[in-house]
Amino acid sequence: MGGKKTEILRFESGDGHAINIPVAVVVGETGGPDAVITSGIHGGEYGSIFAALKLFRELSPADVKGSVKFITVCDMSVIEGRRTHLSADGENLNRSFPGRAGGGYAQALAAKIIDEIKGADYHMDLHCCQPLCSSVPLCTYHRGRSGALNDGSHEIAYYYGLPNIVITESEGRWQDKGTCYASVYENIGIPSALVQTGTPCANDDENTLRHIAGMKNVLRRFGTLKGATAAVGRPQIYENMEWVYAKNSGLYRRVASAGDKVRRGQMIGYVMDCFGTPVEKILSPINGRVLFQTENSSVAKHGFVASVGVTR
Repeated sequence: MGGKKTEILRFESGDGHAINIPVAVVVGETGGPDAVITSGIHGGEYGSIFAALKLFRELSPADVKGSVKFITVCDMSVIEGRRTHLSADGENLNRSFPGRAGGGYAQALAAKIIDEIKGADYHMDLHCCQPLCSSVPLCTYHRGRSGALNDGSHEIAYYYGLPNIVITESEGRWQDKGTCYASVYENIGIPSALVQTGTPCANDDENTLRHIAGMKNVLRRFGTLKGATAAVGRPQIYENMEWVYAKNSGLYRRVASAGDKVRRGQMIGYVMDCFGTPVEKILSPINGRVLFQTENSSVAKHGFVASVGVTR
């Protein structure tokens, strides 16, 4: 018997933080593959949260085969505290997986999220660009030792329909250890992908609707949602990415934009002191394309500036 339900999971971390996780489930009237969709791992990425909420409210059990579980706001602390990406204990939740039950806030929260994903057949982790950042729309998936999981994760990324796919690994230029999608692959053994639209979007804008279209297409492809899978365009594939950091703090002006092709040694921005004197040129370390970057007018010492995708 199908249906829809919501609940708040309540527990405490090992250091005494109260943790609440909102979960919404659509159970189909017939059996089929089970999907889990996470959103709100990072604060400020409201478009992904609104997309998950909108799809949950839109789905009917009559249209679902199996189930779709939504963890609508993975980290309530960043919403309640209006932080951009750090959890209540100052840790980045998306570098804390698979977590540890009984650990600090981020560790305990990550472990509980992993527990909630266990038993599913596949997983999508929704993001959008954070405030004061710009990004191309992209999907990212982990490449490990399992050919079947690699293919399944690629299938999620491909049928989401975004124009860019980034393949990451545990070792290499940018290491995906600690991320939700890589931990789901390595610790649960199901296909998983991170899907990110291009702006810190709001409810019902173009990027939120793009998320909804992508989720539906993947759910149909994997057999959880009735209906035909839509054709998608051929994406650009990137063999990992290189993150670029500033050596100095100061005022920051970017030169390149998200989506721009760059060559090794090309300036993508520069740091100035408080008198406007340039103190550091930020150069691309590789040939590739700017995938996402800061739009902040200041940068911290060793602060993130940009991510450059390695084109095939």
